[in-house]
Amino acid sequence: MPIKFNCANSCIAEIDLDLGGKNSFNIAEINELIKIFESNLEKEIDLKAVVVKSTNADYFATGPEIKEIAGLDKEDARYYVTLLNIMAKHITTMPAPVICIINGAVSGIGLDIASTCDFRLAGPKASFADLSSKYGILYPSHIILRLSFLIGVQKTKEILLSSKIYSAEDMHRFNFLTEYFNGENFEKGVKGFIENFKNLSVDSLRLKKKLFINLWKNYLKNNQLPAEEIFSEILKEGKDWKKSVKDFYGDSL
Repeated sequence: MPIKFNCANSCIAEIDLDLGGKNSFNIAEINELIKIFESNLEKEIDLKAVVVKSTNADYFATGPEIKEIAGLDKEDARYYVTLLNIMAKHITTMPAPVICIINGAVSGIGLDIASTCDFRLAGPKASFADLSSKYGILYPSHIILRLSFLIGVQKTKEILLSSKIYSAEDMHRFNFLTEYFNGENFEKGVKGFIENFKNLSVDSLRLKKKLFINLWKNYLKNNQLPAEEIFSEILKEGKDWKKSVKDFYGDSL
């Protein structure tokens, strides 16, 4: 199974993204991650934290593949957008804090996963990019709102409009990352951060997390964007777009 779930430690659960290649998320992988949250994590009342990591040496998470998006019609696009936002909702509304460990490339759905976690820890190999502008599409998730919520509108525009690749140091400077550990300090720093949660109160963590969940819900309610509708319209009408991306069918967002 490409996404591995482990809850052997009674208070810390682990999700390991091991999809092969560029760790690219498509519809099947999104569904698999949703199922882990629905079937396992949300029923664990004693969890103090959930850790999301990747065993891939070069990629945390990317995707979807351009070929898969280009094959969607308008209704398929709506289904895809719905799944993507359900996945993000499960992460943001998880009762226990979710910690993301990154030491590889993050783009596309990987950026969604990272931005919806409560804490983001990164090492020197981590890099971050939104590549949708390169392929002429609007990314169909709440990523614009989520990044604006986390780091402000100006830095969000810089990341999403430029398609530039940013280092972990850049993203730490933008206040996107909770911690940046360089070189040999990475594994030690990550371990220490996670170990700290084992000594905390489950009830207190969940009560405080609920306050932040409500804060995000209010922000989302008061800042609506029609990204989903625009995305589905592009796939309905975008014959020229689909033709223009055929040369990129081996690529992922």
